[in-house]
Amino acid sequence: MSAIDMNNEQFRQVMSSDKPVLVEFWAPWCGYCRRIISAYERVSDEYGDTIITARINIDEEAQLAEEEHIEAVPTLILYRNGKAVDFIVAPDSKAEIDKFINEALKK
Repeated sequence: MSAIDMNNEQFRQVMSSDKPVLVEFWAPWCGYCRRIISAYERVSDEYGDTIITARINIDEEAQLAEEEHIEAVPTLILYRNGKAVDFIVAPDSKAEIDKFINEALKK
Protein backbone atom coordinates (compact mmCIF):
# COMPACT_ATOMS: atom_id res chain seq x y z
CA MET A 1 0.00 0.00 0.00
CA SER A 2 1.50 3.32 -1.04
CA ALA A 3 1.74 6.29 1.26
CA ILE A 4 -1.26 8.63 1.02
CA ASP A 5 -0.67 12.23 -0.05
CA MET A 6 -2.77 14.20 2.42
CA ASN A 7 -4.01 17.71 2.93
CA ASN A 8 -4.95 19.34 6.23
CA GLU A 9 -8.54 18.04 6.18
CA GLN A 10 -7.48 14.46 5.43
CA PHE A 11 -4.82 14.69 8.15
CA ARG A 12 -7.48 15.67 10.71
CA GLN A 13 -9.70 12.77 9.60
CA VAL A 14 -6.98 10.10 9.71
CA MET A 15 -5.96 11.13 13.23
CA SER A 16 -9.12 9.41 14.53
CA SER A 17 -7.94 6.07 13.13
CA ASP A 18 -7.42 3.10 15.41
CA LYS A 19 -4.13 2.43 13.63
CA PRO A 20 -0.97 4.43 14.30
CA VAL A 21 -0.23 6.95 11.54
CA LEU A 22 3.25 7.63 10.17
CA VAL A 23 3.46 10.98 8.38
CA GLU A 24 6.37 12.23 6.30
CA PHE A 25 6.48 16.01 6.08
CA TRP A 26 8.35 16.83 2.87
CA ALA A 27 8.81 19.43 0.14
CA PRO A 28 9.26 19.09 -3.63
CA TRP A 29 12.42 21.25 -3.56
CA CYS A 30 14.04 18.96 -0.95
CA GLY A 31 16.60 16.73 -2.66
CA TYR A 32 16.92 14.52 0.41
CA CYS A 33 13.13 14.01 0.45
CA ARG A 34 13.28 12.74 -3.13
CA ARG A 35 16.20 10.48 -2.25
CA ILE A 36 14.39 8.63 0.56
CA ILE A 37 11.03 8.30 -1.21
CA SER A 38 11.74 4.73 -2.36
CA ALA A 39 12.65 3.68 1.20
CA TYR A 40 9.49 5.34 2.53
CA GLU A 41 7.38 3.57 -0.10
CA ARG A 42 8.90 0.21 0.88
CA VAL A 43 8.08 0.98 4.53
CA SER A 44 4.54 1.83 3.45
CA ASP A 45 4.19 -1.50 1.65
CA GLU A 46 5.73 -3.47 4.50
CA TYR A 47 3.77 -1.91 7.38
CA GLY A 48 0.48 -1.39 5.49
CA ASP A 49 -1.45 -3.80 7.73
CA THR A 50 -0.08 -2.25 10.92
CA ILE A 51 0.10 1.51 10.34
CA ILE A 52 -1.22 4.14 7.97
CA THR A 53 1.55 5.90 6.05
CA ALA A 54 1.05 9.36 4.62
CA ARG A 55 2.94 12.29 3.15
CA ILE A 56 2.27 16.00 3.60
CA ASN A 57 3.80 18.62 1.33
CA ILE A 58 4.79 21.49 3.64
CA ASP A 59 4.59 24.02 0.80
CA GLU A 60 0.92 23.18 0.24
CA GLU A 61 0.11 22.75 3.94
CA ALA A 62 2.32 25.40 5.55
CA GLN A 63 -0.08 26.07 8.43
CA LEU A 64 -0.24 22.39 9.35
CA ALA A 65 3.55 22.13 9.18
CA GLU A 66 3.79 25.09 11.54
CA GLU A 67 1.22 23.58 13.93
CA GLU A 68 3.21 20.35 13.99
CA HIS A 69 6.48 22.27 14.59
CA ILE A 70 8.20 21.06 11.43
CA GLU A 71 11.58 22.80 11.26
CA ALA A 72 13.38 20.56 8.73
CA VAL A 73 12.40 18.15 6.00
CA PRO A 74 12.02 15.32 5.73
CA THR A 75 10.53 14.83 9.18
CA LEU A 76 8.67 11.63 10.01
CA ILE A 77 6.21 11.67 12.91
CA LEU A 78 4.40 8.66 14.32
CA TYR A 79 0.96 9.49 15.74
CA ARG A 80 -1.22 7.31 17.93
CA ASN A 81 -4.75 8.33 18.94
CA GLY A 82 -4.19 11.71 17.31
CA LYS A 83 -1.08 12.53 19.32
CA ALA A 84 2.54 12.60 18.22
CA VAL A 85 4.42 9.73 19.83
CA ASP A 86 7.89 10.37 18.37
CA PHE A 87 9.66 11.86 15.37
CA ILE A 88 12.82 11.50 13.30
CA VAL A 89 14.45 14.06 11.02
CA ALA A 90 16.24 13.04 7.80
CA PRO A 91 16.54 9.29 8.33
CA ASP A 92 19.49 7.81 6.44
CA SER A 93 17.93 4.54 5.30
CA LYS A 94 14.97 2.20 5.39
CA ALA A 95 16.69 0.39 8.25
CA GLU A 96 16.73 3.61 10.27
CA ILE A 97 13.03 4.20 9.51
CA ASP A 98 12.26 0.60 10.55
CA LYS A 99 14.12 1.10 13.83
CA PHE A 100 12.30 4.38 14.45
CA ILE A 101 8.89 2.79 13.84
CA ASN A 102 9.59 -0.22 16.07
CA GLU A 103 10.84 1.96 18.93
CA ALA A 104 8.01 4.49 18.58
CA LEU A 105 5.35 1.77 18.56
CA LYS A 106 6.62 0.58 21.95
CA LYS A 107 5.96 3.98 23.54
